[in-house]
Amino acid sequence: MIRCASIFAVLLVGCMSAPGNDLLVGQPREGSPCGERIESDMVSLTPPSEGVAAPAALAAGSETEQLLTAEAFEPRLLSSPARGRLQERRFTVKGGYYSSEDADELDDGYIVNLAWMKSMSRSFAVEFEFGYFDADGDDAGVKGDVWGIPAMVNGRLNVPVGPIDLYGGAGVGNIYYDAEADAGIVSVDADGWLFAGDAFFGATIKVKDSLALGLEAKYYMTEEIDSLDVSLDSFALMLTLGFDRSL
Repeated sequence: MIRCASIFAVLLVGCMSAPGNDLLVGQPREGSPCGERIESDMVSLTPPSEGVAAPAALAAGSETEQLLTAEAFEPRLLSSPARGRLQERRFTVKGGYYSSEDADELDDGYIVNLAWMKSMSRSFAVEFEFGYFDADGDDAGVKGDVWGIPAMVNGRLNVPVGPIDLYGGAGVGNIYYDAEADAGIVSVDADGWLFAGDAFFGATIKVKDSLALGLEAKYYMTEEIDSLDVSLDSFALMLTLGFDRSL
């Protein structure tokens, strides 16, 4: 009788004592009868190790969770790179030295051009250009003076070399001119339009995202002015300042 009472007292004290902080498999649940145990396959407080539980969690998740997880791990394609620095519309101001190559009585002068360029591909662009030039001088007692307005359509090839853009091209157009030759007794004045062509090469470098500085050499070829028996073949060396607008 005493032995049974002792066993009952030990069991009673064990049931009433509080469990530890960690809930272990096989321990009695707090507030439950002594005989009720937590099944080992019902609970596990140990966090799954990385890389092992992730596939299982993904498989067990809802379809939405799977899609979100797949998107998170899906390799993202880089957005298509910006088209090359030559893929742009560019407005350019050009100005500098002008020299007549055919009329001896004309000395050096100046030229100012405005150009608008549109790229058709990474390496080819079309350029519309017009401007103004002026030169005068004298030779063997003959004074000459000419000014003109060239209007050209050019094809332009572009080649990037490091930070510098090299280019070259050619075009056709017309030049409106007003020319005068004065020999004292005889004076001849002529004006009109001449068919013309040009060839050029140059280089530019970006100083800001939308600003480019450069240098361009250009040669003009024209018909002869009948009354003066000279042409307006000439050479120009110009500094350029371009303002870009991306396509």
